[in-house]
Amino acid sequence: MSKRRVEKKMKKIEKKMKRKKQALAECEFKVKIKEQEAKREMEKQTRRYHNALHAAYWARVWKSDGFDGEGLENSPPFMWRVMRPFKCETPNDCPLIVDLYARIGLHRYNMLQGSNLQLHHIEKYNMEGYSLSSASYYITLIAEDPATHSFIPFQTSSHENRKHELRVGFYIARPQDTGTKGTLWHDRTAPQFYNIRLPKWQSDIDIKHFYLMEESELKENDWIHLYLELGFVTTNRQITSPKLSDLKIVEVMVDTEENVQLPNERLKGFKDATFYIKYDQVLGEGKVCKRRAIIRRIVDLRTERMFLAGHYCLESETDSEHNIKALQHITNTEDGPVKEAQTKSSSVQQQMDFSPIKPVLQHQRSIEDRTAHQIQLNNRFDTVTCS
Repeated sequence: MSKRRVEKKMKKIEKKMKRKKQALAECEFKVKIKEQEAKREMEKQTRRYHNALHAAYWARVWKSDGFDGEGLENSPPFMWRVMRPFKCETPNDCPLIVDLYARIGLHRYNMLQGSNLQLHHIEKYNMEGYSLSSASYYITLIAEDPATHSFIPFQTSSHENRKHELRVGFYIARPQDTGTKGTLWHDRTAPQFYNIRLPKWQSDIDIKHFYLMEESELKENDWIHLYLELGFVTTNRQITSPKLSDLKIVEVMVDTEENVQLPNERLKGFKDATFYIKYDQVLGEGKVCKRRAIIRRIVDLRTERMFLAGHYCLESETDSEHNIKALQHITNTEDGPVKEAQTKSSSVQQQMDFSPIKPVLQHQRSIEDRTAHQIQLNNRFDTVTCS
């Protein structure tokens, strides 16, 4: 066989092998495409299945407006936000924040309905959310009517906008057997209270616009102290067992956007009222810290939703300076080298014609900043300055 015929035959074989490789590559590509399509279809079906499970889960939850927690322990997979049920068999089973939410829910109902229901005990509550973020609480309790000594099953819900601030909405407050279940989230026009602004502390109080409550009125309207307690607990969640009895109200001034003829009628206004509270926090060993709180209450009369927003501060900047000096011993170990460096720098400055103490002053300023930051960590009530 000649050399030319061999080369021609080899070329034919190479072309045939090349066509086979191309056909095999096309086949592998088609198989890969089909596998990807099957994978996407499987993911789509899995997503539909999970969405159906989630929809059924939340439909069961919202059928009772979030209050019935039976069967909620077995939540569908891949849910980052679930409803967790808790039972309060003893008074110690319920956290303090849940107790305060229950009392303020009753207060909202009493304020709008003209009743006087009091909290007897909490049976259970459902929590939507996690401990590190804002949450919603759906509380079932037993209320007592002091006039008739009767017990009424009651439901109330609270919804936090932020975790470590007093920004809480109270959307439901009703007797349990009212026939209004499943209606909480159907009204899309209901206010959500996301952009509630708080006024600054007024330095010059105008008696025409503010009403100074008397001591007897503070005793009759104990819900003001309840607002203060809720603000203290929501702002200081790192305190596991706060002593709310150490908060002593000194003075309360009330302002409202409602038109009233007499100043004392501002206390009766509830659609949009702001409370300027001066109070003492008893620290023990004869020490008292004077503080201020501004709490704004807004009520939507159509939906009967109520929202509370507030911030807290020391009564004066001199109190902050006093606390900074009192806690200056935290950085005493760092202050010693600074003073020594200042002494050395001053002696060098006498011998040389320049001033090398600027880095030392910056270091001292950083120590003061760390001291002030340590105070803010130790007492979150100081994080908002008075104006």
